[in-house]
Amino acid sequence: MANIYKNVQKLLDSTSPTQEMYASPAETTSIVKTINLYSNHGSSLDVTVTIYDASSTTTFEYQKVAVDASNSVDLLTFNNVLVLEAGDKIQLQASQANAITMTAAVLQTSRT
Repeated sequence: MANIYKNVQKLLDSTSPTQEMYASPAETTSIVKTINLYSNHGSSLDVTVTIYDASSTTTFEYQKVAVDASNSVDLLTFNNVLVLEAGDKIQLQASQANAITMTAAVLQTSRT
């Protein structure tokens, strides 16, 4: 078993229905400790966060948040974590492309 700490940063560069921001690799459980969304847009943006569950091939709405102009929002609060199994994904959607950046701290534990 190997533990790998990752700092995941990704720009939401599309307004498509959902954009994949992080996917848990094969043979890996990912423990997401923090998710921060930052807006560089001139006004508040609503962001929908969904989790794709690979084992049931279903997407679940996780949270909908308003991110104020030039501000950030933490999605996971004190002592909360998100556990993703292999193939599970964090997805985002916003009405404005190239305005939201996601930063997440992830511990990946592989079974190999």
